[in-house]
Amino acid sequence: MTIVDSRREARPARAWRGVSGALAVGLALLALAMIGVQVYAGSQDLPGPGLDVVAWHVVAAVAAVVAQVVADRRRGWVVGVCGAVVVLLAAAVLWFFWWA
Repeated sequence: MTIVDSRREARPARAWRGVSGALAVGLALLALAMIGVQVYAGSQDLPGPGLDVVAWHVVAAVAAVVAQVVADRRRGWVVGVCGAVVVLLAAAVLWFFWWA
């Protein structure tokens, strides 16, 4: 695998990669925050979000980061598909664990 030279890539592809990268980082930070909240809640005898919720946040964050790494190192349709995976993971985590 070769690393993509961003100077020769179309601007929409770079923008899409940037948006999906920001979402992947956001999911990773959210997962770390959820771990911290669960640890704090457990040490204070509070219910917290629950281990299942924390585990799903971690799984989604890891999957998003892996998809983003693949998108950062590839070209063409793979960038779009991996970016869509990141967006769908972020939307699913927000919908199922925060909004619904």
